[in-house]
Amino acid sequence: MGRTLVIGYGNIERGDDGAALHVVNSLRARWGQTPLTEDQDGLGDLGRDTAVFVRQLLPELALDAAAFEVIVMVDVHVAHESRPVACRRVLPEYRLPAFSHIVSPALFVWLVHAARGHHRSAFLVTLRGHCFELKRALSPATAALVDPAAEKVVQLLRF
Repeated sequence: MGRTLVIGYGNIERGDDGAALHVVNSLRARWGQTPLTEDQDGLGDLGRDTAVFVRQLLPELALDAAAFEVIVMVDVHVAHESRPVACRRVLPEYRLPAFSHIVSPALFVWLVHAARGHHRSAFLVTLRGHCFELKRALSPATAALVDPAAEKVVQLLRF
């Protein structure tokens, strides 16, 4: 695959919703990059293959993402997805969000496509979230899924 950007997103103040930060840091360690602290996003160091963490997908990030051939987004999921770690291809889709500040993965990929003029390979890897209380720690069940989720991203990028 070509140049890869992994975008983890979530709220580290809400327990398992911040699990993508841990997946991002697992990937950064594998790639010889410095782990991100809770107040860093990694956007200042967009190399060949890199992983960043943001609170939510934002339209402005699509401009940076457009420079990459492969985009992998990482988030948590809840009970509607039965698998502990899931992966799916994301196709661009222009659908206005119900709330103005929410950009879906499909809309984000559409924005990347609009910024660059041609399609990028895009995927969403999710891991099961169990606890979304006001705390910065992951539940043991979700913490156990961090390495499998990172491995899913690595496997995805081998093809």
